[in-house]
Amino acid sequence: MLRTHELVEMKYQGRCRGLLLTLLGCLTVGCGAETYQKRLAETSEYFEYKDRINRELGAEWRGQGISLQVPKQFQLIPPPATPVVEEEETFQPPTEDHRQPHYLGIELPGLVGAWKANVQADAGGSEQGRTAYLYVFSNYELYLQPPDGSGFSVDPTTFMSDFERQITGAIGVFLPEGDTGTGAQKNIRYRETIPGGLPNSKFRPSKEFTAVALSPEIAISHVPLEMQLYEWMGSKMQVAVLMVYPASVSPQEDLQERLMLAMETFAASDQSPKVSGSASGRGPSGRSGPRGNF
Repeated sequence: MLRTHELVEMKYQGRCRGLLLTLLGCLTVGCGAETYQKRLAETSEYFEYKDRINRELGAEWRGQGISLQVPKQFQLIPPPATPVVEEEETFQPPTEDHRQPHYLGIELPGLVGAWKANVQADAGGSEQGRTAYLYVFSNYELYLQPPDGSGFSVDPTTFMSDFERQITGAIGVFLPEGDTGTGAQKNIRYRETIPGGLPNSKFRPSKEFTAVALSPEIAISHVPLEMQLYEWMGSKMQVAVLMVYPASVSPQEDLQERLMLAMETFAASDQSPKVSGSASGRGPSGRSGPRGNF
């Protein structure tokens, strides 16, 4: 027969085991609650991010293997209508592309998409409506262009250097070699990782761009302009995103911040288009077009 102290000890041990099991159960529940709270916070963070995207950016645009959501201020400029070619016609003149930045006095190669926005800018101490533009260019069409009459073919991989040369020549800017600048410096290339960090990088894969804040050295319009250029370089495809805006644009427009957010949605295929049959690229567009209201 068990003695009294043995019974007391057994009851004590049983009570300890019960308390231990209870403690382990509480710890387990607590750990699950902590994981749940973490997931809940991440879900809330994600929906806050999506809400900001939907609040500040428009619907997804796609063209030539590129997709992007532009800031909501910007409205798409429709491309020129495709002309109807009669069977008896042997020559079709180039189609005028009114989307080109003719206010710069140039036409830039590889225009894929263009948008414009009415923004507020300082004009002699009072704010007035001005126009800002956003463009997407790529070397897509260069892969579709056949050799000319002398057998010469344009190398699609030289697109970005040709693009830079044309735009910097038009605004009187010389870009030094390399990309060692910062976003705060003008007319010097710099490297930009977008998204640049948490929390946005949890929701979008980071992409590397070469960027430059372009500030014209010569007067190209009656309103001083600034530009922001992002360049994406694949092994075959090259894409440039260019925003042109009044230098005195109102801070409330948040153009730079919203463009950075738009670049988080940027995606591009690195597959070059395949030429089928006798496919040929579209010829250069005419030079006449709207001057804009800078």
